[in-house]
Amino acid sequence: MQVVLLDEAKRRFEAEDEWWREHRDTKEAFVEEFEQMLASLIEMPGRGQRYRIVRGKLIQRVLMKTTSCHVYYWHDAESGILEIQSLWGARRERGPSL
Repeated sequence: MQVVLLDEAKRRFEAEDEWWREHRDTKEAFVEEFEQMLASLIEMPGRGQRYRIVRGKLIQRVLMKTTSCHVYYWHDAESGILEIQSLWGARRERGPSL
């Protein structure tokens, strides 16, 4: 499975990681949970909750429980691609612009 992080996902990852490093004692928590989530999605990409269809792609999301952050992604079984669209704090009242 090929994992692709879109630019938006990279920016959000860096911002969330920076926030965790500055504000929490468990500085590596965000990175560690994200790595675990990716491994889980590679094994079972269909496990996410349906979010919406964007430009013809069914976007799904999964919650990283420790850091309360959703991972928004698209999976193409035929080509073996797992495309990470964005990461977004679950406490926000709206989802990301995809």
